[in-house]
Amino acid sequence: MGFLAENWILFSSILMFGVVYLYGYFNVFNKVWKGRARYEAASCGISMVHGLVVAVLSCYDIFGGNDRQLDAPNTHFQNGIMEYSMAYFIVDLIYYFVTASDDYLFIVHHFATLTYMFSCHYFTHHGAFSVMYLIAAGELTSPVQNIWTLARMARGESPTAKKIYTNLSPFFTVYFTVVRGIFGPYLTWKLGAFYLTGQADAVVPRWLAYSWMFKVAFGIFGSVVWVYKLWVGLLKFYSKKGTKRSSVTGTPEQLKTD
Repeated sequence: MGFLAENWILFSSILMFGVVYLYGYFNVFNKVWKGRARYEAASCGISMVHGLVVAVLSCYDIFGGNDRQLDAPNTHFQNGIMEYSMAYFIVDLIYYFVTASDDYLFIVHHFATLTYMFSCHYFTHHGAFSVMYLIAAGELTSPVQNIWTLARMARGESPTAKKIYTNLSPFFTVYFTVVRGIFGPYLTWKLGAFYLTGQADAVVPRWLAYSWMFKVAFGIFGSVVWVYKLWVGLLKFYSKKGTKRSSVTGTPEQLKTD
């Protein structure tokens, strides 16, 4: 009972995300999509609920005047953010295992992020400021990304969705590039320069520091790949648009991103 009481944010958030997912699946998207697309849309729903909240809270923590040292003890506020975020990844992992078990990239991404937070929260009790930076970098794109993804999925059936997808794609591509393709690698370099040189050895074992940085580097590599795919799709679309000004039938075929 003590563990449940101490981690009430984690368990209540798991319940909340599960309810939001099921509500989206059975009530919001039930008349729009069937099969795997419907599951994916429900996943986008909980991603929006998660991403917007943790992006705001992590930025508040970063700029709120707290100890910004990467080896500082975790605060209760930071632990609460991590518990809320871990709950999302647990629920979304269940979705992937049940309905999209072949999506290995996202499963590995979610598992790596979850274990980073888990070890920071429950094992080292230090280093949560690195998680706040990573959450901010990873989730600032989430609201736009999920709107873009849902519009992409519905563009074949809805002219409005097609218009949103087409108009939003250039902004989303540039925005994603700046946050994930430029700031992300810079943040990885800064974290690596701290943890891999042993500056946190007193509170974060070196083997765990290597594990953390491998996971971060893997995530950034995936983001860079997605940036490349986004630009290829966007340039391909505008190339077609330039050659067929009188009849534009295509939309930018871009990769779904997390």
